[in-house]
Amino acid sequence: MTSQQEQGCTLINRSLGFVVAMRAKLTNTPHPPCFEWVIVSRWGTGGENLSIGWTAQPALAGEAPINLAPVRTSLALRPPQTAADTPAMFILAPALPSEITVAGDFLPAEGYVRLYGHGAKLRVSLKGLCLSCPVHSYWEVEAARAAWLGEFIEPAPGRHA
Repeated sequence: MTSQQEQGCTLINRSLGFVVAMRAKLTNTPHPPCFEWVIVSRWGTGGENLSIGWTAQPALAGEAPINLAPVRTSLALRPPQTAADTPAMFILAPALPSEITVAGDFLPAEGYVRLYGHGAKLRVSLKGLCLSCPVHSYWEVEAARAAWLGEFIEPAPGRHA
């Protein structure tokens, strides 16, 4: 039995997958900023999909509660011409592609998401327009990873867990 590398091909693991809880500061003018737990997931062969699962649970200090579950989820897609590694930029999806399913109700939006850092240092910055709100509203989100028992962070390519 020969490996792909022995045949002259190198097998490259480009997946950058994770599922983490983040404490998100949501600014939605004219309302005062609020803090909510979000579940942020990245998946796809090259890490091209990013979902932001809004839990509707206030983000208090400390670890994220184990029982987090998305009530609504926004989806962002990485344009093919952009870098896969961080910082990475994603475009919010105004419609859910037919081949993708998300947890909770899909929350259509327009705007962008930036992903920064790795592992414990993951951060997300989001600016967008909520398309399903009764009055279309602009929001900004700054979120940072918090300790959570339910998280999964795939090892970086070339590293073993």
